[in-house]
Amino acid sequence: MSAFSRFTRGKWSWLAAVGSVLVAVALAVPYAVPLDDYIPEVMDVAAQRIGQPVTLQGMRLHILPTPRVALYGIKVGRGAPLTIDELRVVPELLSLFGEHKVIRLVSADGVRVRQAALAMLNGMPKSNPAGAQVSVRRIDLRNVSFDYRILNVPPFDLSVDLGPDYAPRRALLRTVDDALEARLAPEGDGSARVTLGARGWRLPLRVAPLSFESLEASGTLRGGRLALPKVTGRLYGGKLAGSFFMDWSKGWRLGGRADVTRVQLVPLLKDLGKPARLSGRLNARAVFSARAGAAARLGDALVLDSAAAVQGGAWHGIDLARAAEMPLGNLAEGGETPFETLRAIVALRGKALRLDDICARSPDLVAGGHAEVAADEALSGLLDVSVARTGGFVGVPLALGGTLSDPSVGLTTGAKIGAVIGTLVLPGVGTTIGATAGAKFDSVSACK
Repeated sequence: MSAFSRFTRGKWSWLAAVGSVLVAVALAVPYAVPLDDYIPEVMDVAAQRIGQPVTLQGMRLHILPTPRVALYGIKVGRGAPLTIDELRVVPELLSLFGEHKVIRLVSADGVRVRQAALAMLNGMPKSNPAGAQVSVRRIDLRNVSFDYRILNVPPFDLSVDLGPDYAPRRALLRTVDDALEARLAPEGDGSARVTLGARGWRLPLRVAPLSFESLEASGTLRGGRLALPKVTGRLYGGKLAGSFFMDWSKGWRLGGRADVTRVQLVPLLKDLGKPARLSGRLNARAVFSARAGAAARLGDALVLDSAAAVQGGAWHGIDLARAAEMPLGNLAEGGETPFETLRAIVALRGKALRLDDICARSPDLVAGGHAEVAADEALSGLLDVSVARTGGFVGVPLALGGTLSDPSVGLTTGAKIGAVIGTLVLPGVGTTIGATAGAKFDSVSACK
Protein backbone atom coordinates (compact mmCIF):
# COMPACT_ATOMS: atom_id res chain seq x y z
CA MET A 1 0.00 0.00 0.00
CA SER A 2 1.34 3.44 -1.00
CA ALA A 3 2.01 6.20 1.46
CA PHE A 4 -0.86 8.22 -0.11
CA SER A 5 -3.26 5.36 0.31
CA ARG A 6 -2.20 4.92 3.90
CA PHE A 7 -2.64 8.69 4.48
CA THR A 8 -6.08 8.73 2.82
CA ARG A 9 -7.27 5.73 4.82
CA GLY A 10 -5.99 7.24 8.05
CA LYS A 11 -7.63 10.56 7.21
CA TRP A 12 -11.06 9.04 6.67
CA SER A 13 -10.71 6.95 9.80
CA TRP A 14 -9.85 10.09 11.73
CA LEU A 15 -12.78 11.96 10.19
CA ALA A 16 -15.12 9.09 11.03
CA ALA A 17 -13.93 9.10 14.62
CA VAL A 18 -14.32 12.87 14.89
CA GLY A 19 -17.77 12.63 13.31
CA SER A 20 -18.84 9.98 15.81
CA VAL A 21 -17.70 12.16 18.68
CA LEU A 22 -19.57 15.18 17.28
CA VAL A 23 -22.79 13.15 16.86
CA ALA A 24 -22.46 11.85 20.42
CA VAL A 25 -21.91 15.38 21.71
CA ALA A 26 -24.91 16.66 19.75
CA LEU A 27 -27.13 13.95 21.16
CA ALA A 28 -25.83 14.58 24.66
CA VAL A 29 -26.54 18.32 24.60
CA PRO A 30 -30.07 17.93 26.02
CA TYR A 31 -28.60 16.03 28.95
CA ALA A 32 -26.35 18.93 29.80
CA VAL A 33 -28.83 21.79 29.26
CA PRO A 34 -31.50 21.94 32.00
CA LEU A 35 -34.85 23.45 31.05
CA ASP A 36 -34.97 25.67 34.11
CA ASP A 37 -36.81 28.44 32.29
CA TYR A 38 -39.88 26.21 32.00
CA ILE A 39 -39.98 25.17 35.67
CA PRO A 40 -42.31 27.96 36.93
CA GLU A 41 -44.83 27.26 34.19
CA VAL A 42 -44.72 23.50 34.81
CA MET A 43 -45.23 24.03 38.54
CA ASP A 44 -48.25 26.26 37.91
CA VAL A 45 -49.86 23.78 35.52
CA ALA A 46 -49.21 20.84 37.87
CA ALA A 47 -50.64 22.74 40.84
CA GLN A 48 -53.82 23.53 38.90
CA ARG A 49 -54.23 19.93 37.77
CA ILE A 50 -53.93 18.32 41.20
CA GLY A 51 -55.13 21.18 43.39
CA GLN A 52 -51.96 21.21 45.53
CA PRO A 53 -48.75 23.28 45.53
CA VAL A 54 -45.92 21.69 43.52
CA THR A 55 -42.21 22.56 43.50
CA LEU A 56 -39.40 21.30 41.23
CA GLN A 57 -35.65 21.56 41.55
CA GLY A 58 -34.76 20.72 37.96
CA MET A 59 -36.08 19.63 34.57
CA ARG A 60 -34.31 18.19 31.52
CA LEU A 61 -35.11 16.85 28.08
CA HIS A 62 -33.52 13.50 27.12
CA ILE A 63 -33.29 12.21 23.56
CA LEU A 64 -31.88 8.73 24.13
CA PRO A 65 -32.89 5.96 24.36
CA THR A 66 -36.28 7.53 23.59
CA PRO A 67 -37.42 11.14 23.95
CA ARG A 68 -38.54 11.87 27.49
CA VAL A 69 -38.80 14.63 30.07
CA ALA A 70 -37.18 14.18 33.48
CA LEU A 71 -38.20 16.16 36.57
CA TYR A 72 -36.05 16.27 39.70
CA GLY A 73 -36.63 17.11 43.36
CA ILE A 74 -40.46 17.09 43.26
CA LYS A 75 -42.44 18.11 46.35
CA VAL A 76 -46.24 17.97 46.36
CA GLY A 77 -48.64 19.40 48.92
CA ARG A 78 -48.31 21.62 51.94
CA GLY A 79 -45.54 20.26 54.08
CA ALA A 80 -44.47 18.00 51.18
CA PRO A 81 -46.27 14.77 52.20
CA LEU A 82 -45.33 13.42 48.75
CA THR A 83 -41.79 13.74 47.41
CA ILE A 84 -40.12 12.18 44.34
CA ASP A 85 -36.40 12.22 43.63
CA GLU A 86 -36.80 11.75 39.87
CA LEU A 87 -39.85 11.49 37.61
CA ARG A 88 -39.58 10.55 33.92
CA VAL A 89 -42.37 10.94 31.36
CA VAL A 90 -42.12 9.08 28.02
CA PRO A 91 -44.80 10.13 25.50
CA GLU A 92 -45.98 8.48 22.30
CA LEU A 93 -44.47 11.02 19.90
CA LEU A 94 -47.20 10.90 17.24
CA SER A 95 -49.90 11.47 19.85
CA LEU A 96 -48.39 14.87 20.68
CA PHE A 97 -49.79 16.20 17.40
CA GLY A 98 -53.35 15.14 18.17
CA GLU A 99 -55.98 16.05 20.75
CA HIS A 100 -55.55 12.77 22.65
CA LYS A 101 -52.14 12.66 24.28
CA VAL A 102 -50.75 9.23 25.16
CA ILE A 103 -48.07 8.78 27.80
CA ARG A 104 -46.36 5.45 27.19
CA LEU A 105 -44.54 5.40 30.53
CA VAL A 106 -44.40 7.35 33.77
CA SER A 107 -41.54 6.17 35.96
CA ALA A 108 -40.35 7.49 39.29
CA ASP A 109 -37.45 6.77 41.65
CA GLY A 110 -37.27 7.57 45.34
CA VAL A 111 -40.98 8.04 46.09
CA ARG A 112 -41.80 8.92 49.71
CA VAL A 113 -45.46 9.01 50.77
CA ARG A 114 -46.68 10.20 54.14
CA GLN A 115 -50.17 9.76 55.56
CA ALA A 116 -51.26 13.31 54.65
CA ALA A 117 -50.67 12.52 50.97
CA LEU A 118 -53.73 10.27 50.93
CA ALA A 119 -55.94 13.14 52.08
CA MET A 120 -54.82 15.15 49.04
CA LEU A 121 -56.73 12.75 46.78
CA ASN A 122 -60.04 14.12 48.05
CA GLY A 123 -59.05 17.65 47.04
CA MET A 124 -57.93 16.83 43.51
CA PRO A 125 -60.07 18.14 40.64
CA LYS A 126 -62.38 15.52 39.20
CA SER A 127 -61.71 16.53 35.59
CA ASN A 128 -59.06 18.23 33.52
CA PRO A 129 -59.83 21.99 33.46
CA ALA A 130 -58.00 22.42 30.19
CA GLY A 131 -60.13 19.81 28.46
CA ALA A 132 -57.19 17.87 27.02
CA GLN A 133 -57.44 14.07 26.92
CA VAL A 134 -54.46 12.25 28.38
CA SER A 135 -53.94 8.51 28.76
CA VAL A 136 -51.18 6.76 30.68
CA ARG A 137 -50.33 3.21 29.68
CA ARG A 138 -47.80 2.21 32.35
CA ILE A 139 -46.50 3.42 35.71
CA ASP A 140 -43.22 2.21 37.21
CA LEU A 141 -42.33 3.25 40.75
CA ARG A 142 -38.99 2.35 42.30
CA ASN A 143 -37.89 2.46 45.93
CA VAL A 144 -41.23 3.60 47.32
CA SER A 145 -41.52 4.24 51.05
CA PHE A 146 -44.92 4.61 52.72
CA ASP A 147 -45.37 6.09 56.20
CA TYR A 148 -48.86 5.61 57.64
CA ARG A 149 -50.03 5.62 61.25
CA ILE A 150 -51.06 1.97 61.33
CA LEU A 151 -48.56 0.76 58.70
CA ASN A 152 -44.81 0.39 58.58
CA VAL A 153 -44.26 -0.57 54.93
CA PRO A 154 -40.72 -1.53 53.83
CA PRO A 155 -39.43 0.00 50.55
CA PHE A 156 -41.01 -1.58 47.48
CA ASP A 157 -41.20 -1.37 43.67
CA LEU A 158 -44.51 -1.17 41.82
CA SER A 159 -45.35 -1.59 38.12
CA VAL A 160 -48.90 -1.05 36.85
CA ASP A 161 -50.34 -1.41 33.33
CA LEU A 162 -53.35 0.88 32.94
CA GLY A 163 -56.42 0.63 30.77
CA PRO A 164 -59.12 3.21 29.96
CA ASP A 165 -60.00 5.59 32.79
CA TYR A 166 -56.73 4.62 34.49
CA ALA A 167 -58.14 1.26 35.57
CA PRO A 168 -55.27 -1.12 36.46
CA ARG A 169 -54.96 -4.11 34.16
CA ARG A 170 -51.87 -5.77 35.54
CA ALA A 171 -49.72 -4.91 38.52
CA LEU A 172 -46.63 -6.26 40.21
CA LEU A 173 -45.48 -5.20 43.67
CA ARG A 174 -42.18 -6.45 45.04
CA THR A 175 -40.36 -5.33 48.17
CA VAL A 176 -36.82 -4.12 47.62
CA ASP A 177 -35.48 -6.98 49.76
CA ASP A 178 -37.46 -9.52 47.64
CA ALA A 179 -39.28 -10.76 50.75
CA LEU A 180 -42.76 -10.17 49.26
CA GLU A 181 -44.24 -10.32 45.77
CA ALA A 182 -47.86 -9.54 44.91
CA ARG A 183 -49.41 -9.80 41.43
CA LEU A 184 -52.67 -8.57 39.95
CA ALA A 185 -54.06 -9.93 36.65
CA PRO A 186 -57.40 -9.15 34.96
CA GLU A 187 -60.31 -11.58 34.89
CA GLY A 188 -63.00 -11.66 32.24
CA ASP A 189 -65.79 -10.50 34.56
CA GLY A 190 -64.22 -7.14 35.42
CA SER A 191 -62.44 -8.38 38.53
CA ALA A 192 -58.74 -9.05 38.95
CA ARG A 193 -56.91 -12.09 40.21
CA VAL A 194 -54.60 -11.42 43.16
CA THR A 195 -51.73 -13.69 44.21
CA LEU A 196 -49.26 -13.08 47.01
CA GLY A 197 -46.12 -14.90 48.09
CA ALA A 198 -43.64 -14.06 50.84
CA ARG A 199 -40.51 -15.50 52.45
CA GLY A 200 -39.02 -14.09 55.64
CA TRP A 201 -41.55 -11.24 55.61
CA ARG A 202 -42.94 -9.08 58.42
CA LEU A 203 -46.57 -7.94 58.33
CA PRO A 204 -46.42 -4.11 57.99
CA LEU A 205 -49.06 -3.42 60.67
CA ARG A 206 -47.67 -1.44 63.61
CA VAL A 207 -50.17 -3.07 65.99
CA ALA A 208 -49.33 -6.61 64.79
CA PRO A 209 -45.89 -6.80 63.11
CA LEU A 210 -46.00 -10.59 62.80
CA SER A 211 -43.04 -12.35 61.16
CA PHE A 212 -43.78 -15.01 58.55
CA GLU A 213 -41.35 -17.69 57.52
CA SER A 214 -43.58 -18.11 54.46
CA LEU A 215 -46.98 -16.84 53.32
CA GLU A 216 -49.17 -17.65 50.31
CA ALA A 217 -52.53 -16.06 49.46
CA SER A 218 -54.83 -15.85 46.45
CA GLY A 219 -58.15 -14.21 45.69
CA THR A 220 -59.88 -11.46 43.76
CA LEU A 221 -60.07 -7.68 43.63
CA ARG A 222 -63.34 -6.17 42.45
CA GLY A 223 -64.05 -2.47 42.81
CA GLY A 224 -63.35 -1.54 46.41
CA ARG A 225 -63.20 -5.08 47.81
CA LEU A 226 -60.26 -7.46 48.19
CA ALA A 227 -61.13 -11.07 49.05
CA LEU A 228 -58.49 -13.70 49.86
CA PRO A 229 -60.40 -16.93 50.60
CA LYS A 230 -57.20 -18.98 50.86
CA VAL A 231 -54.31 -17.89 53.05
CA THR A 232 -51.61 -20.31 54.23
CA GLY A 233 -48.28 -19.77 55.90
CA ARG A 234 -45.69 -20.66 58.49
CA LEU A 235 -44.84 -18.43 61.44
CA TYR A 236 -42.96 -18.86 64.72
CA GLY A 237 -42.40 -22.54 64.06
CA GLY A 238 -46.11 -23.23 63.47
CA LYS A 239 -48.68 -23.11 60.68
CA LEU A 240 -51.45 -20.73 59.60
CA ALA A 241 -54.54 -21.39 57.47
CA GLY A 242 -57.40 -18.96 56.98
CA SER A 243 -59.12 -16.30 54.91
CA PHE A 244 -59.24 -12.51 54.76
CA PHE A 245 -61.24 -9.70 53.15
CA MET A 246 -61.08 -5.90 53.13
CA ASP A 247 -63.76 -3.58 51.76
CA TRP A 248 -63.27 0.19 51.36
CA SER A 249 -66.20 0.94 49.02
CA LYS A 250 -68.25 2.46 51.87
CA GLY A 251 -66.08 3.18 54.87
CA TRP A 252 -63.58 0.51 55.87
CA ARG A 253 -64.32 -3.09 56.79
CA LEU A 254 -62.18 -6.18 57.22
CA GLY A 255 -62.72 -9.70 58.48
CA GLY A 256 -61.74 -13.32 58.21
CA ARG A 257 -60.67 -16.37 60.15
CA ALA A 258 -57.34 -17.83 61.20
CA ASP A 259 -56.43 -21.32 62.38
CA VAL A 260 -52.94 -21.58 63.90
CA THR A 261 -51.19 -24.72 65.12
CA ARG A 262 -48.06 -25.15 67.25
CA VAL A 263 -47.06 -21.48 67.17
CA GLN A 264 -44.34 -20.58 69.70
CA LEU A 265 -45.69 -17.94 72.06
CA VAL A 266 -42.50 -16.29 73.33
CA PRO A 267 -41.24 -14.84 70.00
CA LEU A 268 -44.84 -14.04 69.00
CA LEU A 269 -45.44 -11.95 72.15
CA LYS A 270 -42.10 -10.19 71.77
CA ASP A 271 -42.94 -9.13 68.20
CA LEU A 272 -46.28 -7.80 69.47
CA GLY A 273 -44.41 -5.74 72.07
CA LYS A 274 -45.93 -7.72 74.96
CA PRO A 275 -44.11 -9.24 77.94
CA ALA A 276 -43.43 -12.93 77.33
CA ARG A 277 -45.31 -14.08 80.44
CA LEU A 278 -46.59 -17.18 78.65
CA SER A 279 -44.51 -19.82 76.89
CA GLY A 280 -45.49 -22.95 75.02
CA ARG A 281 -47.06 -23.73 71.66
CA LEU A 282 -50.38 -22.15 70.71
CA ASN A 283 -53.26 -23.81 68.88
CA ALA A 284 -56.19 -21.51 68.13
CA ARG A 285 -59.18 -21.03 65.86
CA ALA A 286 -60.19 -17.37 65.58
CA VAL A 287 -62.67 -15.21 63.71
CA PHE A 288 -62.10 -11.46 63.48
CA SER A 289 -63.69 -8.33 62.03
CA ALA A 290 -63.49 -4.54 62.16
CA ARG A 291 -65.50 -1.62 60.82
CA ALA A 292 -64.46 2.05 60.90
CA GLY A 293 -64.87 5.30 59.00
CA ALA A 294 -61.11 5.50 58.35
CA ALA A 295 -58.43 2.86 57.87
CA ALA A 296 -56.39 4.30 60.75
CA ARG A 297 -59.18 3.42 63.20
CA LEU A 298 -59.58 -0.23 62.24
CA GLY A 299 -57.17 -1.39 64.95
CA ASP A 300 -59.25 0.23 67.69
CA ALA A 301 -62.41 -1.37 66.26
CA LEU A 302 -61.01 -4.91 65.99
CA VAL A 303 -63.27 -7.70 67.28
CA LEU A 304 -61.73 -11.17 67.69
CA ASP A 305 -63.11 -14.35 69.24
CA SER A 306 -61.10 -17.53 69.59
CA ALA A 307 -60.89 -20.87 71.32
CA ALA A 308 -57.22 -21.26 72.23
CA ALA A 309 -55.00 -23.89 73.83
CA VAL A 310 -51.33 -23.81 74.80
CA GLN A 311 -49.32 -27.01 75.12
CA GLY A 312 -46.21 -27.59 77.25
CA GLY A 313 -45.72 -24.08 78.57
CA ALA A 314 -45.53 -21.96 81.69
CA TRP A 315 -46.76 -18.70 83.19
CA HIS A 316 -43.56 -16.88 84.07
CA GLY A 317 -43.23 -14.55 87.04
CA ILE A 318 -45.71 -16.26 89.41
CA ASP A 319 -45.64 -19.69 91.06
CA LEU A 320 -49.29 -20.55 91.74
CA ALA A 321 -48.34 -23.84 93.37
CA ARG A 322 -46.95 -21.88 96.34
CA ALA A 323 -50.38 -20.32 96.95
CA ALA A 324 -51.52 -23.09 99.28
CA GLU A 325 -48.48 -22.62 101.50
CA MET A 326 -48.59 -18.82 101.88
CA PRO A 327 -50.44 -17.53 104.95
CA LEU A 328 -53.26 -15.13 104.17
CA GLY A 329 -52.20 -14.88 100.53
CA ASN A 330 -48.93 -13.03 100.92
CA LEU A 331 -47.66 -14.35 97.59
CA ALA A 332 -44.20 -13.27 96.50
CA GLU A 333 -43.50 -12.77 92.81
CA GLY A 334 -40.95 -14.89 91.04
CA GLY A 335 -40.69 -18.42 89.72
CA GLU A 336 -43.15 -19.83 87.23
CA THR A 337 -46.25 -22.01 86.91
CA PRO A 338 -45.61 -24.82 84.45
CA PHE A 339 -48.56 -26.58 82.81
CA GLU A 340 -49.15 -29.35 80.34
CA THR A 341 -52.22 -27.69 78.83
CA LEU A 342 -53.82 -24.27 79.14
CA ARG A 343 -57.21 -23.61 77.52
CA ALA A 344 -59.30 -20.44 77.34
CA ILE A 345 -62.00 -18.67 75.37
CA VAL A 346 -60.45 -15.42 74.10
CA ALA A 347 -62.40 -12.25 73.31
CA LEU A 348 -60.55 -9.17 72.01
CA ARG A 349 -62.38 -5.86 71.68
CA GLY A 350 -60.06 -3.17 70.38
CA LYS A 351 -57.23 -3.20 72.92
CA ALA A 352 -59.23 -4.88 75.70
CA LEU A 353 -58.82 -8.63 76.20
CA ARG A 354 -60.95 -11.11 78.17
CA LEU A 355 -60.18 -14.77 78.89
CA ASP A 356 -63.06 -16.99 79.99
CA ASP A 357 -63.20 -20.68 80.92
CA ILE A 358 -59.49 -20.71 81.74
CA CYS A 359 -58.25 -24.22 82.48
CA ALA A 360 -54.61 -24.99 83.26
CA ARG A 361 -53.48 -28.51 84.12
CA SER A 362 -50.28 -30.20 85.21
CA PRO A 363 -49.54 -33.24 87.43
CA ASP A 364 -49.22 -30.92 90.44
CA LEU A 365 -51.75 -28.19 89.70
CA VAL A 366 -55.21 -27.46 88.31
CA ALA A 367 -56.40 -23.87 87.88
CA GLY A 368 -59.60 -22.43 86.45
CA GLY A 369 -61.30 -19.06 86.24
CA HIS A 370 -61.30 -15.88 84.14
CA ALA A 371 -59.10 -12.84 83.52
CA GLU A 372 -59.29 -9.44 81.84
CA VAL A 373 -56.64 -7.13 80.41
CA ALA A 374 -57.91 -3.55 79.97
CA ALA A 375 -56.80 -1.18 77.21
CA ASP A 376 -54.23 0.29 79.64
CA GLU A 377 -52.97 -3.28 80.37
CA ALA A 378 -54.54 -3.34 83.86
CA LEU A 379 -54.99 -6.98 84.89
CA SER A 380 -57.94 -8.37 86.85
CA GLY A 381 -59.66 -11.70 87.34
CA LEU A 382 -60.21 -14.71 89.57
CA LEU A 383 -58.51 -18.11 89.59
CA ASP A 384 -59.37 -21.19 91.64
CA VAL A 385 -56.02 -22.95 92.07
CA SER A 386 -55.81 -26.51 93.38
CA VAL A 387 -52.43 -28.05 94.13
CA ALA A 388 -51.58 -31.69 94.80
CA ARG A 389 -51.31 -32.73 98.43
CA THR A 390 -51.34 -36.01 100.26
CA GLY A 391 -54.76 -37.51 99.80
CA GLY A 392 -55.84 -35.26 96.91
CA PHE A 393 -55.97 -31.60 95.89
CA VAL A 394 -56.34 -28.55 98.13
CA GLY A 395 -57.85 -25.45 96.51
CA VAL A 396 -57.13 -21.75 96.99
CA PRO A 397 -59.06 -18.93 95.25
CA LEU A 398 -56.78 -16.15 93.96
CA ALA A 399 -57.43 -12.62 92.71
CA LEU A 400 -55.37 -11.22 89.82
CA GLY A 401 -54.21 -7.60 89.83
CA GLY A 402 -51.47 -5.26 88.70
CA THR A 403 -50.71 -5.00 84.99
CA LEU A 404 -49.85 -7.41 82.23
CA SER A 405 -46.19 -6.41 82.54
CA ASP A 406 -46.20 -6.46 86.35
CA PRO A 407 -48.95 -8.82 87.58
CA SER A 408 -49.87 -9.50 91.19
CA VAL A 409 -51.66 -12.45 92.77
CA GLY A 410 -53.32 -12.71 96.20
CA LEU A 411 -56.10 -14.43 98.08
CA THR A 412 -59.61 -13.18 97.40
CA THR A 413 -61.49 -11.38 100.19
CA GLY A 414 -63.60 -14.44 100.90
CA ALA A 415 -60.54 -16.68 101.02
CA LYS A 416 -58.80 -14.36 103.48
CA ILE A 417 -61.82 -14.51 105.80
CA GLY A 418 -61.84 -18.28 105.54
CA ALA A 419 -58.08 -18.45 106.16
CA VAL A 420 -58.40 -16.38 109.34
CA ILE A 421 -61.22 -18.60 110.63
CA GLY A 422 -59.28 -21.75 109.73
CA THR A 423 -56.17 -20.50 111.51
CA LEU A 424 -58.13 -19.79 114.71
CA VAL A 425 -59.86 -23.16 114.66
CA LEU A 426 -56.97 -25.35 113.47
CA PRO A 427 -53.62 -23.57 113.08
CA GLY A 428 -51.39 -24.70 110.20
CA VAL A 429 -53.54 -27.07 108.15
CA GLY A 430 -56.62 -25.08 109.07
CA THR A 431 -55.35 -22.02 107.19
CA THR A 432 -55.38 -23.85 103.88
CA ILE A 433 -58.66 -25.62 104.57
CA GLY A 434 -60.23 -22.34 105.62
CA ALA A 435 -59.02 -20.62 102.47
CA THR A 436 -60.62 -23.36 100.40
CA ALA A 437 -63.88 -22.96 102.28
CA GLY A 438 -63.67 -19.21 101.77
CA ALA A 439 -64.15 -19.73 98.05
CA LYS A 440 -67.84 -19.82 98.81
CA PHE A 441 -67.65 -16.04 99.27
CA ASP A 442 -66.43 -15.58 95.69
CA SER A 443 -67.67 -16.45 92.21
CA VAL A 444 -64.73 -18.61 91.18
CA SER A 445 -65.24 -21.73 89.08
CA ALA A 446 -62.76 -24.56 89.22
CA CYS A 447 -61.39 -26.01 86.00
CA LYS A 448 -63.40 -29.06 84.97
